[in-house]
Amino acid sequence: MSTPRFFLLMLRALLRSVPARFRAAQRKSRLLLFVLGSFIAGYLVLGYALFWLGLTKLHQFPLIGSLLSQRILFLIFGFFFVMLIFSNLIIGYSTLFRNRETAWLLTLPVSHRAVYLWKFFESLFVSSWALMFLSAPMMLAYGETHAVSPVFYVKVLAAYVPFVVIPALIGSCVIVFLARVLARAWVKKALIAAAGAMILAVIFAVKPVADTELKSPRDTVTFDQLLKHTRVSVSPLLPSAWLAQSVTGWSQGLGRQGTFFFLVLLSNATMGALAGYEVIGRFFYGSWTITASSRAERFQQRAEAGRKRGERVSMLDRAIRFLPMSKPVRALVIKDVRVFWRDPAQWTQFAIFFGLLCIYVLNLRNVALNFRSDFWDTIISHLNLGASSLTLSTLTTRFVFPQFSLEGRRLWILGPAPIDLRKVLLQKYWLSFAVSTTITVGLMVASSLMLHLPAEKLLLFAAQIAVMSATLCGVAVGLGALFPNLKEDNPSKIVSGFGGTFCLVVSFIYITCFIALSMIPTLRRVTTINLLLSDGTALLLEAVLSAGVLLIPMLSAMRRMKSLEF
Repeated sequence: MSTPRFFLLMLRALLRSVPARFRAAQRKSRLLLFVLGSFIAGYLVLGYALFWLGLTKLHQFPLIGSLLSQRILFLIFGFFFVMLIFSNLIIGYSTLFRNRETAWLLTLPVSHRAVYLWKFFESLFVSSWALMFLSAPMMLAYGETHAVSPVFYVKVLAAYVPFVVIPALIGSCVIVFLARVLARAWVKKALIAAAGAMILAVIFAVKPVADTELKSPRDTVTFDQLLKHTRVSVSPLLPSAWLAQSVTGWSQGLGRQGTFFFLVLLSNATMGALAGYEVIGRFFYGSWTITASSRAERFQQRAEAGRKRGERVSMLDRAIRFLPMSKPVRALVIKDVRVFWRDPAQWTQFAIFFGLLCIYVLNLRNVALNFRSDFWDTIISHLNLGASSLTLSTLTTRFVFPQFSLEGRRLWILGPAPIDLRKVLLQKYWLSFAVSTTITVGLMVASSLMLHLPAEKLLLFAAQIAVMSATLCGVAVGLGALFPNLKEDNPSKIVSGFGGTFCLVVSFIYITCFIALSMIPTLRRVTTINLLLSDGTALLLEAVLSAGVLLIPMLSAMRRMKSLEF
């Protein structure tokens, strides 16, 4: 079968399945569709208003306003470019090497390169659609502040297409060749050792900014000093800089400049796609074969070694043996940890996530600590709490929500097992709570030390993030059981469904309300704003809100486990 005919057949099947999926989701929960639609509409309206307000203020700023707005555009596109590479790395591995449809397509009389190209475009769409959605309010506000014509938005949309192709090609190229290395058992141990060494280096080498290191106000207000950390975003070698140059050129009436950088994007994306099809496509099947065979080979070697030297207790079994839990629960904990450890799509994404947390903590050294006042200490410390809690919501939604769905069609095994399904949910909750609390409390302590917060504030924020961890884990576990996707074994696709999106929306709303209530006692001391709620009322509402958000989805999921049929 030729490649064009194969693409037409797959595209026709995809277009037919989309309306059917939408109708099934509509029959399943109209309320969920309404909530998601309201959230999308609210983001578009609120995002446009905030971007328009910020860009208008910058544009009206004398002398350097337009330069600041342009630099912000370079930074945002640079951030999108880096995140698209990571996203394509993770989703590309799951789509190319951990997908049952890929294994089935490779058995058809179709070129392996054609299968690679189809899966490449599939992962490209899954990883890049969020860019269009997130940047839509920003580009509308940017065009409004520069009084552009409607053709500007068509040009920007056209420039997005080659822009998202380039990081997808980079991610696909890396993962096809990296899959051969990830199949080896020693790679995970080497990565863990490198991560541990990096953490130790950060702990002992990086210290909070001392008072003697602070610059004088005269140094900090110079324009060059403000933007010195953003120079990398304007490098002429970055595709994000080409996109930013096109956008600024078209918005300022410099049509030739915008078209030139658009053609630079287009030519590089086209050449990369051709090279990817011809070169990477030839290596894809070999990498897929190595990935598929290495697991069976390792299992066989371990089985033979076990028969020779007898049954041996693993380190994981020894570590969990002393925890106060029953044998069935202990077996489930060991199973969940091993499944996570054996799936490179899971632990590599977790490693990237953990690395971004370290970068965040390190960059807190660059906070302008010479603005020392009670008001700014309050604002910055609560912004740090907000960043840590948003990190927590991402962690629980991405890694905790899919846990029940990952049981898949094997869920019937737990039905006749000597353990109640409600205990299975509680086991997943306590395991996720222990892991997420350890990470986020550690993040809060490290970031608070970087910000020179006193001990009482450090303990307060650590307690608050622990409460939020308990609540958000309950939301993720409960909604994961209420909206399961037992037919999918890819965690990224499980999270991108209606249930995962709903979990993220609920988490964001809870975080916003919790942080707003937690700021009331401190704002009362540092400002003269007349706040309606007293400190005791705000604390009580925090507790009631957390208890309600935790218990409602968990109790609903427990009730559903009673009526679940196999």
